[in-house]
Amino acid sequence: MDTVRATGATNVITQGGLEWSNDLSGWLANRPNDPLNNLAASWHVYNFNSCNNTGCWDSRVAPVAAVVPLIATEVGTNPYDGAQLTTVMNWLDAHGASYEMWAWNTWGGPESLISNFNGTASSPYGVLVKNHFAALP
Repeated sequence: MDTVRATGATNVITQGGLEWSNDLSGWLANRPNDPLNNLAASWHVYNFNSCNNTGCWDSRVAPVAAVVPLIATEVGTNPYDGAQLTTVMNWLDAHGASYEMWAWNTWGGPESLISNFNGTASSPYGVLVKNHFAALP
């Protein structure tokens, strides 16, 4: 982090946890030292990760989100699970977190949000996410 800041950069720096950024249980104890205090926690959440339910999120992720901004930089399911995705998005919304769904691509399959590069939502995944975002205040 010192190397980044030494260049004069003042941007937000995101730092993930263990297990491909899914395990944030040790994040606060090992919080990086940013002299500008412009730091966010990066989190990946999928249905196949070990921390894939609200009980785990409440115990391991919510404490981090209470201290620093939380950005879920990868959210998805494989196979597609609309109920799981809705639960994740609702949990993130309730905790004031930001999130990015996996993936803005047209390759097809359960991970594609769009069916073409005009941004047409794929079904059912992209439609679910589009409708969720459209319903937010």
